[in-house]
This record gives sequence, C-alpha cells and structure tokens, in this order.
Amino acid sequence: MSRHRYPARALAGDYLRAGTGLAVTGGPLLLLETATGVAAVLAALAGVFALFAARTGLRHVTVVELSGDGIALHGPARGRLPWDRIEQVRLDYFATRRDAPNGWMQLRLGGAGRRIRIDSTIEDFEALAESAVAAAARRGVVLTETTEG
Repeated sequence: MSRHRYPARALAGDYLRAGTGLAVTGGPLLLLETATGVAAVLAALAGVFALFAARTGLRHVTVVELSGDGIALHGPARGRLPWDRIEQVRLDYFATRRDAPNGWMQLRLGGAGRRIRIDSTIEDFEALAESAVAAAARRGVVLTETTEG
C-alpha cells in the first residue's frame, strides 16, 4: 500500500492565483463604492476565485491510497474504487500553450458508481496511472488512444 499527496509546492501557484484573483475582484467590493453592474461582475468573479481556492485546498488535504485491492481517497472527498469494479480509465493531457511541453495530465477513473480524478501534480503520479491501466487491462476495459500512448 502507498499513500500519495499533493505537495504544497505543486499547489503554490494555484493558491497564488486564487489569492490574487480574490484580491483583485473582492478588494474593490470591500474598499470602494462601485456601480451595481460592476459590483455584480466583480462578485461573480470573486465567487469563481473562491471556488478555485476551495478546490485547491481540497486537493491539498486529500490523500490518495493505492493498494492491491483498489484506490481510495481520504479527506473531505472520501471514496473508494476497487480494481475489480473499474469500468473507465482515461488519461488526458492539458497544455498551457499551443504545442507546449509544459502542461499537466489528469487521470480519470470510474466504476461502481464512483468517479475519481487525479492530477499529475500528485506525488508518484506514474505509479497511480500504471496501477489503473493494469487494472483496466485485467478487466478488459477499452482505453482511449491517448491513455494507451
């Protein structure tokens, strides 16, 4: 069994973006008198940044546990997916710029009424992906071309 976490250094950029976004959008709401329309737009944007901050915090406190029986999430978002119930394994790549090598991957797992998403910024992402692909192969789950590559 192994445990995997999202290291603080991997999430620092997301925390910085969320904080900056909240300061830029929420600051004027708190410190200045703004027109109703402007205030509505700033409030909506502040809400988006607050959700992004909450999602980042959720990833930070989540522990992914990998075992021979399956994969489990511990923390506020709890769940378990046994390998013998896996129905979907998908690996996607997201680039920050067109044709840029600096991007991230996301592993999406599904089965037994459960969906799990894991970003490549987690510790030892490769081991998680390899275990999921091996479990899918044992179950005869068809993988996308991107996932197989």
